[in-house]
Amino acid sequence: MPPLHRPPLLIRGARVYDPNGDRDRPPVRDVAIEDGCILAVLDPQGPPSDAVAALQKRPDLRVVEAHGKLMLPGLVNAHYHSYDVLAKGRFEDMPFDVWALHSQPAYWGKRSRAELRARTILGALECLRHGITAVQDMNSLVPQDEETLDTILAAYADVGIRVVFSIALRDVAALDIAPFLAGDLPADVRALVDGAPGDARRDLAFVEAQIKRLRPLPSRLHWTLSASGPQRCTRPLLEGLGDLAERHELPFFTHVYETRAQLAKARASYPEFGGSLVRYMVELGLLGPRTALAHGVYLAQDEIEAIAAAQATLVHNPLANLKLKNGIAPLLAFSQAGVRLALGCDNCSCSDTQNMFQAMKMYALLAAGAGAEPSGIGAAEALAAATTGGARAVGLGDRIGAIKPGMAADLVLVDLADLAYQPFNSAVRQLVYCETGRGVDTVLVDGEIVVAGGHNLRIDEAAFRAELADIMQVVDRDFAALAARQRPAIGPLLDANRRLATEAPIRF
Repeated sequence: MPPLHRPPLLIRGARVYDPNGDRDRPPVRDVAIEDGCILAVLDPQGPPSDAVAALQKRPDLRVVEAHGKLMLPGLVNAHYHSYDVLAKGRFEDMPFDVWALHSQPAYWGKRSRAELRARTILGALECLRHGITAVQDMNSLVPQDEETLDTILAAYADVGIRVVFSIALRDVAALDIAPFLAGDLPADVRALVDGAPGDARRDLAFVEAQIKRLRPLPSRLHWTLSASGPQRCTRPLLEGLGDLAERHELPFFTHVYETRAQLAKARASYPEFGGSLVRYMVELGLLGPRTALAHGVYLAQDEIEAIAAAQATLVHNPLANLKLKNGIAPLLAFSQAGVRLALGCDNCSCSDTQNMFQAMKMYALLAAGAGAEPSGIGAAEALAAATTGGARAVGLGDRIGAIKPGMAADLVLVDLADLAYQPFNSAVRQLVYCETGRGVDTVLVDGEIVVAGGHNLRIDEAAFRAELADIMQVVDRDFAALAARQRPAIGPLLDANRRLATEAPIRF
């Protein structure tokens, strides 16, 4: 792939957010960008450096006037699945395993290339529109082949977002709640719940082949590795993923303790590790600075301390945790133990949005509501989790998440004329508590302006909406058939969920 030509930019007159500076009224600065990276952050009243002076003489320099704007580092959505974007707004009042029965790719089967492309583009468009410049897509490929993968990656490239992509692996297909279902289930219900086992050796070989095939990667595509969950993988699969992560120096992502069923399964299935998925991961060498754990709603105190000691990251997904009735992660315990935190929006079918402003506000409010004493978790901490925390989680802490010379120019300009900032009292607090995404005006990824005036410059959005409407006719038809097939399993799943609720009460 030929190198991307990005003309140099000078963004003038924005208030530039610095977490170590004045977070309420950030100073006005000019930001010079060359070859996709931040060259300098300048006081407009001071003299430019020699490098900036040379940049200003270039005939291809583009100047962006940003007076009345607030510049942020691009937000990092550190946990997301693009496969169910087209199910946005379709589900409500469903516990996790009932939702999974309707949303997971294995139940839907192979989808058309047009649908794969549309769902990827739609999710990426929404991310960028809300100031998310980097997204970690833990994607379950169905079927797991190069055509499916290449269709998805090409769609991401067309939209212009930075994606940290993983092929989520599991070879234990059964729903997490399966061990707690009644023993006399009809055969058709048992088949739905149990699924078909995978092939660890084949899956690991496929992932490594893709890592090798797609070298060198374009600047906005990055690999990570992921297990759907430790309890959904055999030991050979987890060890194989750990080996790949070590040899290719890649981050490792997994879900952990998202639900009561997962907690109960861990306690029952891993007695040699004290019933702990975290201790199991330690045993396998899977808990370290390159590890990111999504959810962690039911982590015990000793597990929280182990995560902190390992310098792993916990990716908090407050919207999905609440909507799927899983409860509230122990945020104060995370903070007190020094756990590294990032934020994610998770699936579109269980959070219904890719909007980090919603996630940041929910994170801060849940922490505030945990007790009457000050929590130490406020707007600044929420924004840090959505920027530097997310960047570190996806293995790009030295490249994105801050507005500093040498960092990639993944940047967001927010319009301070929006009513959310009237009156302008605090940049960080109004971003987290007042902003909805409406104020996002301009978004840069790798030094390229991909959103201006709230519109994506790479995608014809009107044409895309027409294309999507045609695709949804097939999706709606197929969902109706899927819902009818899954209906017999809903009652048994709800019964098991009620029993588990008495054994692992919801956290508040």
